[in-house]
Amino acid sequence: MTFKARMSACAALVALAPSAPAFAQEVNSQVTDVITVTTQFREQSLADVPINVSAFNEELIERLDIRNLEDMALFTPGLVIQEQSPNNTGYSLRGITTDSGVATAEARVAMFQDGLSISRSRGSYVELFDIERLEVVKGPQPTLFGRGALIGGINIIQNKAEFENSASVFAGLGNYDAYEVGGHVNYAIADNYGLRFAAVNRVRDGFIENLGDGDDLQGRDVLAGRLVLSGEPMGNFSFDLIANWQQDNGPGTSFKSGVLAPVGGDTSPYSAADLRLIDGFLNGEPLGLDRWVWGLTALTSWDINDSWNLATVTGYRAYDSLEIFDPIGGGIEFLNFAEDATGRQTSHEMRLSFDNGGPLTAFGGFTYFYEANTQRIPGIYNEAAVQAFFAGAGSFDGFVPPLTDEQKRQGVTPLDIIAGGISQILRSPVSAQDLADVTNPFPYSIAGLLGSGVALPLRPNYTEEAANAGSTEALDFFADASYAVTDRLTLTAGVRYTDESKQSSGYGGTDMGPNRVTFGPMLILTGTPSFAAVNASADFDAWTYRVNAAYTLTDRINTWVSYARGRSPDLLSLDSNSPTFFATAPAEIVDSLEAGAFITLDRGTLTASVYRSEYENFRTSVFDPLTATFTPQNNGEATQTGAEFQGDFNLTDTFDLMVSYSYNMAKFNDTSGGQPQALGGNRFRYAPEHSVALGARWEVAAGDWGILTVLPSYSWQSHVFTDNDNDRFVGVRQDAYGLLRARVRYESVDEGYFAEVYGNNLTDEEFLIDAGNTGAGFGLPTFIPGAPLTYGFRVGATF
Repeated sequence: MTFKARMSACAALVALAPSAPAFAQEVNSQVTDVITVTTQFREQSLADVPINVSAFNEELIERLDIRNLEDMALFTPGLVIQEQSPNNTGYSLRGITTDSGVATAEARVAMFQDGLSISRSRGSYVELFDIERLEVVKGPQPTLFGRGALIGGINIIQNKAEFENSASVFAGLGNYDAYEVGGHVNYAIADNYGLRFAAVNRVRDGFIENLGDGDDLQGRDVLAGRLVLSGEPMGNFSFDLIANWQQDNGPGTSFKSGVLAPVGGDTSPYSAADLRLIDGFLNGEPLGLDRWVWGLTALTSWDINDSWNLATVTGYRAYDSLEIFDPIGGGIEFLNFAEDATGRQTSHEMRLSFDNGGPLTAFGGFTYFYEANTQRIPGIYNEAAVQAFFAGAGSFDGFVPPLTDEQKRQGVTPLDIIAGGISQILRSPVSAQDLADVTNPFPYSIAGLLGSGVALPLRPNYTEEAANAGSTEALDFFADASYAVTDRLTLTAGVRYTDESKQSSGYGGTDMGPNRVTFGPMLILTGTPSFAAVNASADFDAWTYRVNAAYTLTDRINTWVSYARGRSPDLLSLDSNSPTFFATAPAEIVDSLEAGAFITLDRGTLTASVYRSEYENFRTSVFDPLTATFTPQNNGEATQTGAEFQGDFNLTDTFDLMVSYSYNMAKFNDTSGGQPQALGGNRFRYAPEHSVALGARWEVAAGDWGILTVLPSYSWQSHVFTDNDNDRFVGVRQDAYGLLRARVRYESVDEGYFAEVYGNNLTDEEFLIDAGNTGAGFGLPTFIPGAPLTYGFRVGATF
């Protein structure tokens, strides 16, 4: 979309509004209502929270049609969420990305559900339904979000049971054979007890045709439910018992090769793909995802007296997922991987808070956290195709002596000499191109021919398996206090101490004997001696903190400045390049300074901030197919500066407008400790320099017959890179794009029922949600498209 077109789309939203009075005029005697949040563990107006928070209450969630986490990200400055599948979602907050599924990885963006950590990658993506509020807190928040909140966190607050009867239901149909149905039932058991059940089922066929094995790609099939028991057995004590569960069954991710085109097709990510599954893999399981996530949470709150409150959050959570994929996506039976991931987590937090209405408020407590995770990676390979890739990568060059100067001048390569030798052995012409052709691979072992002169056939279904497992037991102590020095100035300081014990293990091997490509014990994945498990353990501890000052300029303008240190914990990970099979990675540290303001208007609110963050031990993950490792990599120091703005305006009694803007310049430093950095000058991946979003609600007509509302929205971002190495492969850059969405909604006067039509990506914009992926490690990057134009209708009722 051109710049002119983008501006036209933005102007169209504003043009919908009837003429509005200037903000400077006194429209009414009531100041705009401001969302109430609990970011600092007590109910506060968003205007009084001295940190950067984007909050969405039920009204705003409905207005913006936020039905999943990606929808929320469209309207949150600094947040990008890329869902390859529910099992493999990337969360990028101000350019800091969490997406690793390795069992020993640590989150850099914290995810919470009703205060319970759900940050583990393979279990973090949850469907949004029957939601009370969404809060996105930006900048390091060690005392609020704890371990893993390197650059902030996301908290999903679900509706709890109420002490009155109510119900709702909705259903819808859309293109790509989409359908959805959901709702809730709330039952008042007694005067102070309630039971609430909510559920949703959303299904959509894939929008990328698969010419190969399996269904069309990029579809979804999710079924989720929640049961909540809430009660107040005493006037000063309340509890919520919450059971969540979710099942995802998707047809597979469209890893479309940007190098190898399917027969009769092209390499465009938006046209048909040809994903293959080698016969016999995992007893014939299809491409796609099967994931279960479930958990139990207990929340309690006890007002000990008028000044003291004791609150607890106790939870157990588990996930099991199996995802099978073709990481090459080139219409050939090259290789397949599966990820069989499991996780179990137990945690308990106890927090004592003090607030007697005086100048001092404070909270402190402890958190116990334990998790155990596994990631099993089975692989199946066509040895001939893998050999062709290795041949093109120069893996067999050691079979020939160094080239002479004359051979170099003639353009002779080691593979040419190898091909000549094989031609003599087979008494049939073989070229270097034949040996490196993955689409029609040479069928005999090169190593076997050169080593013993035997034409050993390569196997089409060689299997091997590797796994990693990790457990963490952590105990945190935290304290945070705010003191109102004057009626206008409040100072806050907080500190957290973390003590962690980590264990890591892994194994790798095959029951098919040495492969016939290298005759080594493993071909692609990481192997261990005799297929045996290896183990290691380590202990770590650290301090993190925050300090800030809030100053009330006027009754309408609150300002604040904050300095905080964030930390992503130390890692203990498998590393096949290490003689012990393990390596430790130091904690990733960020020091961040931010200043902001919240302005309350008669017909709206404005919030804005500027920030600067400096990183040490910036962590990336690199896959090298020739050493078969996914290992964390320390990329030294990095710096980012940025600004964010968000406004919510009631321009007239019938027209509301929400607007946000984010600027983020995040780069790796050119040098670290005076030495050049490998990624120096590169931009963080998934970190657009500019992003803009607008969402409007226009009440077109109203009467005794009901209310007709138009709800358009538009989001735009500048270009991003999908890899921290901004030149790693062709197509690493996703150009700027914008997404236009709209709904037209009819609602009865009593809000008892509604009907609406909707459209997403109305201009059918082509954009990528990811590029590179595992295929990039083989020099064959793959590309995953975002959703095209989708549309449909919904009806619903409340009782």
